[in-house]
Amino acid sequence: MKKILNRTRNVLFESCNLLELFMALIVLAAILIACCSLGSAFIAFWENRLSKEAFLVFVGYVFNILIGIEFLKMLCQPSGDTVLEVLIFLVARHMILDHTTVVENLITILSIGILFAIKKYISLPAGKEGYGIFSGDSHGGDGEG
Repeated sequence: MKKILNRTRNVLFESCNLLELFMALIVLAAILIACCSLGSAFIAFWENRLSKEAFLVFVGYVFNILIGIEFLKMLCQPSGDTVLEVLIFLVARHMILDHTTVVENLITILSIGILFAIKKYISLPAGKEGYGIFSGDSHGGDGEG
């Protein structure tokens, strides 16, 4: 009975890995489509280049693509660092693109500082950073990442 249970767990785990790979491919396709549409956003910015709003709209498109790339990296090689990078980009995008109050800006700056402190001082146990859907090792990597 225990052998069947372990096999079932392994099949489910590998199924999850395949689903992660499938989702990563979908995210990659979305990023490529967004990159192609970046040209029209740049042309719109160029036509209205004297407007600060046009620049912010264009930077919004760029941030969305960058966040998508970081999210794809997180799907391909999940680690604390990639999760924190996604969060840092999200918070930075919020601060730069949204019209916020001074208090909201302070909270945003503090949250970015906290995220950087977490990234610098808190790390995952050795052997977890090397894990990824493309590594072929479903039980941890060699610790290089």
